[in-house]
Amino acid sequence: MIDRFGAQGRYDRFDLIKLRRWSAGRVAIIGDAAHALPPNIGQGAGCAMMNALSLAVYLERNANVPAALETWETNERPITEHTQRMSYLLGLPTTWPPFLRTLALGWTGRSKWLVAQRTKTALHRPTGTAPQ
Repeated sequence: MIDRFGAQGRYDRFDLIKLRRWSAGRVAIIGDAAHALPPNIGQGAGCAMMNALSLAVYLERNANVPAALETWETNERPITEHTQRMSYLLGLPTTWPPFLRTLALGWTGRSKWLVAQRTKTALHRPTGTAPQ
């Protein structure tokens, strides 16, 4: 089936969406609308669910919705932006020549620091899941 595409096939890069703010007043945006990322490390839906859960927690803890939204974004945005960066960077080698791609991806799997960066989101304990 893939051979039938011939020269008509193409590969499109994935979008990376990064808003200046996730909220304004009493309105918040979550998920891909606020922070879409390439699927290279498989954490897009996880980030959306973490942010939805934490949003509910912050709103439950603070009746002042604009203040709750501001605190939520300040506290939760760094892990999501880290995830976006890692997913984007780890996707770059997919368009490189095979030899370079193999070298780069092999190195990323052996580097303890890069493995830690890549798995940081998966190992993150979302707000609202720790025992009170």
